[in-house]
Amino acid sequence: MRKLTALVAGMTLAMTALPAAAGVVITQKQHVTSGANSRDAEQTVSVQGNKQKTETERHTIITDLDKGMMYVIDPKAKNYFEIEFPPKGDMAKMMAASQSAAMNFKKAGTTREVAGYKCTDYNGGGHMMQGEYTVKECFSTAAPGAREFSAFEKNMADKLKSVGASPAGGGEIPGGVPLALDSTMKMGHVSLPGMAPDQAAKINEMMAKRPPVVTSTLVEKIESKKLTDADFAVPADFTKRELPAQGPGPGAMKMGPGAGAMKMGPGAMAPAAGASPAAH
Repeated sequence: MRKLTALVAGMTLAMTALPAAAGVVITQKQHVTSGANSRDAEQTVSVQGNKQKTETERHTIITDLDKGMMYVIDPKAKNYFEIEFPPKGDMAKMMAASQSAAMNFKKAGTTREVAGYKCTDYNGGGHMMQGEYTVKECFSTAAPGAREFSAFEKNMADKLKSVGASPAGGGEIPGGVPLALDSTMKMGHVSLPGMAPDQAAKINEMMAKRPPVVTSTLVEKIESKKLTDADFAVPADFTKRELPAQGPGPGAMKMGPGAGAMKMGPGAMAPAAGASPAAH
């Protein structure tokens, strides 16, 4: 009995001595060009457990996989709207198409060092609803929070499989945390669920005249940090509003690898490629 008591006491001590699960906070710098237009921006991505928050100059987006919800917050207007996750209907079809290409990575055969950590380059891309998308992204398994980030991305990808998203062309979803991203979005050949052929033709003609959107994203700082539930909560004094219509029009084309925080998966570092940099 004395041995059993000692064993239980030892196990309890060992468990309490384990560090609490910490999250990861990633600070990124972005440079986006489209023809003569360009912009520089900064965003912060925080991940802990099944929650992710991405903060940009204009919006904050919280994804809570346990609740099955995304919250798109406008800090200046002090309001927000909710999106069910994974989504349903036409939005699910659009997200599935975007994610299938976004998860299609293959090793590039090169490595580099970013923010003091070694990372491995992967090439990816495919046909998105906006057009053709290519990307080189450098993933690190040595950087702080790499395991936590990978676990969140895997859980998110598993949930998106329910709406038909899966790696295209035999690609893979790299492990680790992305430290650098270089992407190009060539606009045109738009394909949206429910869009009439003549409307699609007009939009494709318009989009084809736009120069490619080229994005460069680099992690400046990455750190492990214990986050709280409040870090992933909508402020209590913010007003809920209705979800904007996602009909088949140009405004609906901002989902996918170029959609910043709205983008799911490892490529979430990318900004809104569906619009000219000058529009942000």
